[in-house]
Amino acid sequence: MSTFLVPPAKTLAIGLGANEPSPIGSPASTLIAVRPLLENIIQEWIFSSLKENVRIKALSNGINWRWSPIFETKAIGGPANQSDFLNAVLVVDGPTMNYLSPSKEASLNLLNKTLSLEKAFGRERKASSIKWGPRSIDIDLLAWGELQIKSEALTLPHPRIIERNFVLTPLVAVLNRKDQSLPRQLAPQEGWNE
Repeated sequence: MSTFLVPPAKTLAIGLGANEPSPIGSPASTLIAVRPLLENIIQEWIFSSLKENVRIKALSNGINWRWSPIFETKAIGGPANQSDFLNAVLVVDGPTMNYLSPSKEASLNLLNKTLSLEKAFGRERKASSIKWGPRSIDIDLLAWGELQIKSEALTLPHPRIIERNFVLTPLVAVLNRKDQSLPRQLAPQEGWNE
């Protein structure tokens, strides 16, 4: 993976996408609703991965949640005539991430938590699912620092990250910002603001 996409060290990158309604509403509503839940899941995962002697309150302030804007993109592959996707990327970094050691075990633990979140929003991953078909939510672990995993359950960095503009565009938007505190907005009318 090219180092310009995800900085080395212990930065975590996660991609999100949706192109059909979830139980709570439109794809845009879904991505807005998933955001704080995903942050909570990741924060709990970070704290559960740390040694007990690390002060939790100090660590909470050392996590940067850098969200891209949401981009609308054409569906790639899958059935013809499916709706466009809404895609975004979350980059998690900051001093607290330096306390973690990227590992396969920790990555699989986070993957299981994100799969549960997908299920809560109506996504059923089945072997018979249509590849690259419509979905109410898709949460993909893209990279965690320089960790490399290739297993049946998870491949890091994501195997098609450099082939997918719907991932690259929001990822580059996050990583190229000089201002590390991204405005939290989906679009002006959606109110993604902090």
